[in-house]
Amino acid sequence: SDQSTGINWSNGLFIYCNRIRNDGISIGRINTDSITIRQGSGIYAAQICAQYLQGGFGDWYLPSKYELNLLYQQKNVVGGFANWAYWSSSEDNAHDAWSQNFTNSVQAAIDKTFTYYVRAVRAF
Repeated sequence: SDQSTGINWSNGLFIYCNRIRNDGISIGRINTDSITIRQGSGIYAAQICAQYLQGGFGDWYLPSKYELNLLYQQKNVVGGFANWAYWSSSEDNAHDAWSQNFTNSVQAAIDKTFTYYVRAVRAF
């Protein structure tokens, strides 16, 4: 299920959070850890994923751009997605992070202050 139906990517700091520019399986976990360290406290996409507790598990994270696209490809199997954009943990630059529209599959670098949906994942 979604952890948010509209939240900022950051807590207002426009800084690079992910020094590693890799993208792929499990990179979202690395990104989420880096984001929460650099952004600190607050309510923002990576933080709500990192603090999410469900099913007895506390190892949830914000998916990378690649992982989010895999979710899109299986959205009918996974289920529960809105016809809207979701944040990934991948950054384009200090001001923009990658999102994916679950209506038309488009991935785009968007200003971190926009409010998009968030879906935490545990592993692929």
